[in-house]
Amino acid sequence: MQIRPIDATDAEFAAWYDVHLSARLADHPAGPQWLEPELKVIYQGTEHHAARLWLAEDAGKAVGAAVLGLPLRDNLTLAEPEVFVRPEEARRGVGSALLATLDDASKAAGRSSQMLYLEGPTGTDHSSGTAFAEKHGFTRRMTEIARVQRPPFDLDGIAGAEEAARPHASDYRIVTWSDHAPDEYVDEYARLEGRMSTDAPLGELDYEPETWDAARIRSAEQRHGLMGRATWVAAAMAPDGSMAGVTEITLSRDSDATGFQDATIVDPRHRGHRLGLLLKAANLRRLLADRPGVQTVWTWNADSNAHMIAINETLGYQVAGWSAAYQRSL
Repeated sequence: MQIRPIDATDAEFAAWYDVHLSARLADHPAGPQWLEPELKVIYQGTEHHAARLWLAEDAGKAVGAAVLGLPLRDNLTLAEPEVFVRPEEARRGVGSALLATLDDASKAAGRSSQMLYLEGPTGTDHSSGTAFAEKHGFTRRMTEIARVQRPPFDLDGIAGAEEAARPHASDYRIVTWSDHAPDEYVDEYARLEGRMSTDAPLGELDYEPETWDAARIRSAEQRHGLMGRATWVAAAMAPDGSMAGVTEITLSRDSDATGFQDATIVDPRHRGHRLGLLLKAANLRRLLADRPGVQTVWTWNADSNAHMIAINETLGYQVAGWSAAYQRSL
């Protein structure tokens, strides 16, 4: 078996993606998946986050794939490994050999800990991925519950929930945009994005606050454009002009299959006004107005985040799987 580094722009990335997808489908057949062109952009990296790829081949056949994420502006002691093995090639040492390669690369980059996320369907909280991680000394630090919405979407129920919540937020206004944050909002948007790494439940993860500014927001918007993903954002503006909360959804421009309900955050100073529900409801309605053919919208919450779970269930999200964060020291 040969393990060699590749680049996301190489022709071999198609083989890398094929291994990646086969492994993910084996562990979570009905789960959400990134499209190949989307991952190709993600794994080209940015000035904020680098990504390095390896491909494992046996007799000319791609049998394993790996990626190492490296934060470049914060969490500078952390590496983010992912290992994928074609299901029919499991238990032949492919995954262990790839992980050893990632370990060497992590240490060479000055990283002293590793963190990875694994996913699976409801009915069990373990998979071949979790067994592999635990075999190699990773411990589960946090569990998130995956929820999904599928047609028919209950727009009347969503509108009713909004009407009940609106009197609690009469001093706030909801603003929305797509793809590119207006200049007058981008600094506040960045401030709240940074809070996601401090305010959202992190379980027992050892994770430092992320550094966000307007430049990082613009970089993320540019990357979404290159990926071919459209973005819908709703923000709550407080009477003093500050941004009290924000939420976002992304969806491929070329496919209605998989929408992601991404970050939702309400500034602690403005909690208690049902802004989380109002933001998510407004943004979901905009998405469905623009893209009525959407087939799924996925979201994840730490199992301890009872408040956001209640909001998601009010909006019609149903449990469809789990995500587990694992970490270990090198």
